[in-house]
Amino acid sequence: MSSPSNFQRTRRALIVTPLGLEMRAVQYYARAIQRWRPSLTSPYDYEIGEFAASGTHWEIVFKESGPRNTACSLVTHQALTDTQPELAMLVGIAGGLRDVFPGDVVVPDQIYDYTSGKASESFLPRPRTFSPDAALLEQARRLARDQTWQRWIPAPPERNPSVLCKPLAAGDIVMQSQCSETYRFIRIYYEDAVAVAMEDAGFMEAAHRSRTPAIVVRAISDLLDDKAERDAQGYQEVAATHASAFAFALLASGLPPLGKGSACSGSSTLAEMTRPRTSKAAPEAFFPLLVCLPRYKEQLQQALNELSAEQEIYPGQCRRYEKLLEELASSVRQALAKPPAADYALALRLSNLHEAVQQLQQAAKNLHHHCPPGPSAQERRDYQAAQQKTCQALQKVLGCLERLRESFDRRPP
Repeated sequence: MSSPSNFQRTRRALIVTPLGLEMRAVQYYARAIQRWRPSLTSPYDYEIGEFAASGTHWEIVFKESGPRNTACSLVTHQALTDTQPELAMLVGIAGGLRDVFPGDVVVPDQIYDYTSGKASESFLPRPRTFSPDAALLEQARRLARDQTWQRWIPAPPERNPSVLCKPLAAGDIVMQSQCSETYRFIRIYYEDAVAVAMEDAGFMEAAHRSRTPAIVVRAISDLLDDKAERDAQGYQEVAATHASAFAFALLASGLPPLGKGSACSGSSTLAEMTRPRTSKAAPEAFFPLLVCLPRYKEQLQQALNELSAEQEIYPGQCRRYEKLLEELASSVRQALAKPPAADYALALRLSNLHEAVQQLQQAAKNLHHHCPPGPSAQERRDYQAAQQKTCQALQKVLGCLERLRESFDRRPP
């Protein structure tokens, strides 16, 4: 991904966000974003982009973890193993507890796992505490004193956001009221925490386990009691934007080398390292489809299992199927735009897959139209017919994917 002229100064950072709206905010600052998968058997794929500032070229690995500490810990641990970054950041929104206003940025100097403890006659807290990397925190504090970081915010804010380097409480509980038991518990036992979120302890746990320098950047979206009102006013997006602006201002601030992966000079970028080293090189247009084949097969097989179980399928599931099929169709169209030269068998398999995917898309659209089934006998018959046709179309696509993989494996050197 890096040009030769910038290659000596390339550094790598992992940015994890729990939510999609946070991911959209951080990716605003990167260019040339592409999907990347470490190997055909890897459980995750990632998005990689480029960011250049202050004479440094950053290769940014993006990964959305989903909510809660456990999920974030698992995803972050795998991402750190797969990508070996110099540093890791968790960027997102948080609820405010004290001394903050919506839009303010919080870079926690301590993260409390407030759900850790002993269940006796009453809950006895035994907190796990995590600290960010000292060099990253020192640079964040320096940046917080200088309001020039706000130049990274795309549009002028309604009020200049403050930056606080104070503790944050993290736990797998969604808090929406200052009258809740959880809120009172935190205010008693973790009274210095200024914000609350759900993933930070899990993220830091994974970073500490892999000895990767890490830091959390959050921005306040609400003060709990006013969550519904603030969400309606768009403060989740505002907070995600402010947190992202500070995170990239931190990357652009001239960070010192931070340990492993601190200099990617002399090594390849992620996309270059994991391109299949085989004499049977994949045609460029065919490569994205080839990389994603295992994931497509796994998710389509899961869909077939759900449909074959004769349980009612609901519109939300249909939309998920349709989104997957559109992604698959796009990969197939890209491969067909430049079919493999002098390889008739592979080109034929691609053509057959394209036709099968189109038929499956039409069947899924018809199933969506009939689900959930209505109360009448005719409506149930229509639904069952649509379900059966979708199952048949799924089986056909799965067969085409298998034959495509076989054709590629049999290509001569």
